[in-house]
Amino acid sequence: MTAMAARMAVRALIGAALLASGAYAAMARSSQEDTLHAAPPAFPRSARSNFVERCGGCHGLEGRSVARNVPDLAARAGFFLCTPESRSFAGRLPNVMFARLSDEDLADVLNYVMFDLGETPTSKLAKPYTSQEVAAYRANPLSVTDLHAKRREVVGEMVARCQAPQAMLDYNRPRGRIPGRVEEMK
Repeated sequence: MTAMAARMAVRALIGAALLASGAYAAMARSSQEDTLHAAPPAFPRSARSNFVERCGGCHGLEGRSVARNVPDLAARAGFFLCTPESRSFAGRLPNVMFARLSDEDLADVLNYVMFDLGETPTSKLAKPYTSQEVAAYRANPLSVTDLHAKRREVVGEMVARCQAPQAMLDYNRPRGRIPGRVEEMK
């Protein structure tokens, strides 16, 4: 074989290898693109998982908030099922209404909060929220300029009629020192 023929053979082999690797890369890229553009698998999420991801940062993973202006839910939320107005108030809160969950998933989260974290539903109205009820609430979200004043009004009624703890009225009180809090650094 002449030197020229050997070079041509080597070039042909390199060309074939490049073509093969290019075809492989295109196939791999096509496979990745299919995977990237495919709908994510539908993993069922529990109400607790949805609560932890969407509410736990402020209300605490177990419903005990460390922020003084965020109410505790543990052992208290169930009282919101006490009157029609308090039930509606809890279901129509802005952060509840605008949660990026289906009506069914949001009803499940509300029920988790009221019955599992809340622990104390004390009324005949203490029935689970339904997806239809959530849809109706979403059509008429709470529109109050002073949410804290509305909450005090609703909770005051719960304290008077349903033996809700008096402490539910003043959740906006300091809860002690929290290391690293901005007020502490001043």
